[in-house]
Amino acid sequence: MPKLALIGLLALAAVGESPKVVARIETGLAPAGAVSAFGAVWVANDRAGTLTRIDPATNRVTRRIRLKPGLFSVTRGFDALWVVNYERNSLSRVDPSSGRVHTIRVGAVPFDVVAAFDRVWVTAWEAGTLVEVHPRSMRVVRRILVGPRPTGLRARAGALWVGFGRAATAIARVNPKTAKIDRVPVGVRAPSWFAAGTRDLWIQAADHVLVRVDPATRRVRARFSFGRTLAQGAIGPDGLLWVPDKEQSLVYRLDPATGRVVDSFGAGPGAFFALRANGSMWVASYAGDDVWRFRR
Repeated sequence: MPKLALIGLLALAAVGESPKVVARIETGLAPAGAVSAFGAVWVANDRAGTLTRIDPATNRVTRRIRLKPGLFSVTRGFDALWVVNYERNSLSRVDPSSGRVHTIRVGAVPFDVVAAFDRVWVTAWEAGTLVEVHPRSMRVVRRILVGPRPTGLRARAGALWVGFGRAATAIARVNPKTAKIDRVPVGVRAPSWFAAGTRDLWIQAADHVLVRVDPATRRVRARFSFGRTLAQGAIGPDGLLWVPDKEQSLVYRLDPATGRVVDSFGAGPGAFFALRANGSMWVASYAGDDVWRFRR
């Protein structure tokens, strides 16, 4: 049996009743990005301006590190947490033990952040750049002009992949050593966010479209249309792709082998970001102030 077909059967076998909400954890106003790191789940709260630590064993908030409103994407790497602030055009390195914060300016309206290839990388929406930061010295190494309104960012197959907003109809593959840029047309506008945990690139575009791109061949494998305003998805422990819909406050589950939507269910207001951690899925309620934890 082909590998993809087998994966599809296993995923569908996991589908029965929709996953259950086992906790709703108040983290702060407008939770956006989240990451599993250092024995906890960390949530960047946009309007609260805090980075919140959740103990997954108790589902309790154990720490709130105060930064400034405008927090959006967060990642881990180099023994630290990294969070961008789009209102202050900054990147902050946060020590998870001491809570100590070191902040630098990276460019107009930073959007996403990833730690890869011995550096921290940030997309700057207004500046049209991919910013390379040395994680130890906290200095900007390079600013690579990638094009107007870069958005989501993913490291895959030896390269950095950049999404774009507004009228763009292609993503960019950036060589982290040479800064060479290759455009990969996807056939739909605003290919912005990359789902987490997938081998291929699954990109949210045009509000209600998912585009699947093979990073090796750089070709579109499929496009799927559903929902209204899709946000940042991730592969779940059930083998399905969880995709929040912030307009409908839902989560869709998609079989990655076939592209078929197998179900949908309610999540928090403005369901925005899905994270796989500690055997569960965590969904941030961007129009609210909490994170919902789902488990079968």
